[in-house]
Amino acid sequence: MTKTLYLILILSLFQGKLIHAQEKWTLERCIEYAVANNLDIRDRELQSEINEEYFKQSKRNLLPYVSLSGGGSNSFGKSLDYDTYEYTNTSRIYSSFNLSTGIDIFRGFIRQNTISLRKMNHLAGIEDEKMQKYNIAFSVMEAYYNTVYFKGLMEIVAEQIELSRLNVEQAKRQIALGLKAKSDLLEMESELAKEEVVYIQTENSYKGALLDLKQTMNITPDEDFDIEYASTGDNLSGVDSTTPSAIFNKALDFYPTVKAGELRKEAAQKELAIAKGYLWPSLSLSGGYSSYFSKIKGNTNTESFGNQIKNNASQSISLSLSVPIFEKLAYRSDIKRAQLNYLQAETQAEKTSQELFNNVTQNYQELESYSAEHNQLAKQVDFAEIAYEVAEKKMEQGLISVIELYSSKNTLAQAKSDLLRTKLQYTIKKKTIDFYLGKPLPGISLIN
Repeated sequence: MTKTLYLILILSLFQGKLIHAQEKWTLERCIEYAVANNLDIRDRELQSEINEEYFKQSKRNLLPYVSLSGGGSNSFGKSLDYDTYEYTNTSRIYSSFNLSTGIDIFRGFIRQNTISLRKMNHLAGIEDEKMQKYNIAFSVMEAYYNTVYFKGLMEIVAEQIELSRLNVEQAKRQIALGLKAKSDLLEMESELAKEEVVYIQTENSYKGALLDLKQTMNITPDEDFDIEYASTGDNLSGVDSTTPSAIFNKALDFYPTVKAGELRKEAAQKELAIAKGYLWPSLSLSGGYSSYFSKIKGNTNTESFGNQIKNNASQSISLSLSVPIFEKLAYRSDIKRAQLNYLQAETQAEKTSQELFNNVTQNYQELESYSAEHNQLAKQVDFAEIAYEVAEKKMEQGLISVIELYSSKNTLAQAKSDLLRTKLQYTIKKKTIDFYLGKPLPGISLIN
C-alpha cells in the first residue's frame, strides 16, 4: 500500500512538471515576468526610494534640533592649597552636562525651496521608473513577435517542403509510367534539398530569436520555455481616424519622459531660488541649559549631587542674525550656474517633446504603410495560390518545366512570408499607437 502511494506521488509530481514545461507563455505574461525580474527596473525602484528619503528628510529639516552632551573627569595628584600654601595630594571628581536646542527662523526660504526641489526630483524619478517599464515592455514585445515570425516562417518552409515531396513522389510515378524524364526528378530533388537547408537555417534563426527573448526577460537559457503562437488574424483593424498631432497631444498627458522633463525643469527653478536665498540675511534662535557637579575625595562638606546640579545650573537664549556681505562672489556664481542649469533643463524638456512628436509621426506613418502593404500582400497570396495550382496542373500535362513550377511555388512562399512579416510589424505599430493614445500595454497597466 505504501509503495502504491509513493508511486502515485512520484507520478503526480512528474505530471505537474510536464504540464508546466508544456505551458505556453502569452505576450502579456512575458511582459509581466520581464518587468518583475528586470535588474534595471529594480535599480530604478531603489533610486526612487533614495529620492523619497531625501524628500522626507528635507521636510524634517524644518524641525528644531535638540542635543544633549555630558562629560566627566577624575583628576588626582598634588595641588597647591592657597590657604596654607602647601602642596597636598587631592582627587577631584567633576561631571557636567549641556542641553541645547535651536531653530532657523529665516534663511531666505532655502528650506522650503529645498523641500520642493526634493519633491520634484522624487516625482521625476518615479516617471523614469515608469518609462523604464514601458521600454522593457516594448523590447519584450519586439523580441516576442520576432520569435513568432521565425516560427511562422518555419511553418511556411515546412509546407513548401511537403509540397516538394509530393511533387517528387508524383514525378517518380510518372517516370515509372514513362510520362516524365528522369532529369525532372533530379531537379525536383535538388530543390527539395535546398528547401531542407532553408528550413534548418530558419530553425536556427528561430532558436536565436527565442534566446534573445529569454535574455530580454532575464530567463536562464537552459530553462524550458515556449510562447503562444496564436495568429493575429487575417483582418487587421484599420488606422484610427485621427492625426499625429491629436495622438501627440494625448500622449503629453501621461508620457513619462515628458513629465520627467517638466518636473526637472521645475526642480532647476527651485535650485535657482535656493541659490538666490543665500543672498538673504539669516535669523536663528537657540537656547541652552547646563550644570555641573564637583567633589573632592575625602571632603565631607561637599554638597549632594542634586543640590549642586540645581545650584550650578545656568540657562541661555540667543538670537543670531547673519548678513552676507562679501563671499568672494561665490553666491553670485552659484546663481549664474543655476540660471544656466534651468535653461538647460528647459531646452531638454523641449527636445523631449519634439522627439515624442517625431516618434508619434513616424510610427503613425509606418502603421498606415503596413496597413496598405498588408492588404495588397493578402491579395498577392490569393493570386499566388491560384497561380501555383494552375502551374501544378500544367506540370502534370507537361506544359511547363520544373523550373517554372518552382518559380511559382517560391513566389507563393515569399508572398506568405511577406504577409506574415507585415502583419506582425503592423501589430507592433498598432500597439505603439494605442500606447500613445493612453491605452495600457499587455502585461503592464498605464499609471498616471
